[in-house]
Amino acid sequence: MRCRRMQQNTLSGDGSMSNRLEMIRAFAAGYSPDQDHDEQVMKNALMLFDQLTPLHALSGEERFLLQAAAILHDIGWSQPGGAHNKTGAGMIRRDSTLPLKSAEREIIALLVRYHRKAPPSLQQRRFAELDQGDRERVQKLASLLRIADALDRSHQSLVDTITATIREDEVIIHCSSGSEGYLECDYALERSDLFTTLFSREVVIDWRIAP
Repeated sequence: MRCRRMQQNTLSGDGSMSNRLEMIRAFAAGYSPDQDHDEQVMKNALMLFDQLTPLHALSGEERFLLQAAAILHDIGWSQPGGAHNKTGAGMIRRDSTLPLKSAEREIIALLVRYHRKAPPSLQQRRFAELDQGDRERVQKLASLLRIADALDRSHQSLVDTITATIREDEVIIHCSSGSEGYLECDYALERSDLFTTLFSREVVIDWRIAP
């Protein structure tokens, strides 16, 4: 894997999801330790999703699932004990107020579960119980969420814009920022393991400091 210092895209939104997303944000506000980080991870995740559509071939429905998971990914920190990813997934499953269908709830819970540590595996019961289509959705979305979270490793919202270059054997993620992002760059490479496995492409982080 390589990290190069070497700019940009805008987000497209889905207005039909705005009310549900606001309810999800309100829920997360009661538990998340750093909502600015959640919003940055969401921004990173959506830019990655939009830039990498030719690879993942997912739709607006999956984009909403990724957005919701990014907002909720750290709610498990509110509870005592470790493994906040597993704790957060359990909180989502037990909640009755989030405006989610049962299938959406389970996929989002799994994305929160897999945003760090071990990637999805058929050794894990809840993942194995999904049908093939939902397993693929979870894997693809988790691969994006892991990188999006890593690109805000310092919780300083350093990434302004993300563009991507898709090549036969690699994907170059170009990040434009106002300052250096050594932690973000290194951690994003580490968290790109699932992406590389799924799409058979090495990930390169091209971090550019905007003038």
